[in-house]
Amino acid sequence: MSFFILEGLKEEEIKKVEGRLKTERFQKGTELYRTGSIGMIITGSAKIIRNTEAGASITVRKIGAGEMFGAASLFGEWDSSLSSILAMENGTIRYITETDFKELIQQYPQIALNYIAFLSDRIRFLNKRLDTFSAGSVDHKLYEYLLSIADEEGTASLDIGMAELARRLKIGRSSLYRCIDNLEEAGLVKREKNKFILK
Repeated sequence: MSFFILEGLKEEEIKKVEGRLKTERFQKGTELYRTGSIGMIITGSAKIIRNTEAGASITVRKIGAGEMFGAASLFGEWDSSLSSILAMENGTIRYITETDFKELIQQYPQIALNYIAFLSDRIRFLNKRLDTFSAGSVDHKLYEYLLSIADEEGTASLDIGMAELARRLKIGRSSLYRCIDNLEEAGLVKREKNKFILK
């Protein structure tokens, strides 16, 4: 099974790396996130849950076999209360601790390059989102409102019209439509009639 962190390594090198990592079993409903570790899902699936400042919890996305999580929080301090990763079914997983990772990148520099490339992509992605919010607080206000009414799958269904939504947010209708366009352009939401899919 190929993980982005192992891309570019020879087959025998990948086997050596995987041989150093212990495979663990997990049950449905288990919290998989571990501070200071990268999780590599071998079998099964999980959902990444984000807790918002408004007190809502939404499913950011679902991950399965061959996917990883925790790479951005491997080093340094991290507030684990902001995110949760729950198993959706029974499965198996391997973890790479910070100590193991440091040893691996010394032995296989390609792993360090893969990690840097991943973090660079995340920075560019987040900068794009920041550009949206720094343009004005109105976009942020709309996004926070959608987060507050979204279900655990990240879908915000409106039972009101655009005019009423604009009134609740205390903005004009033209400003509201401009905000929606900004959020869609930034890849934060996708509008489907009276629903907004939060990405």
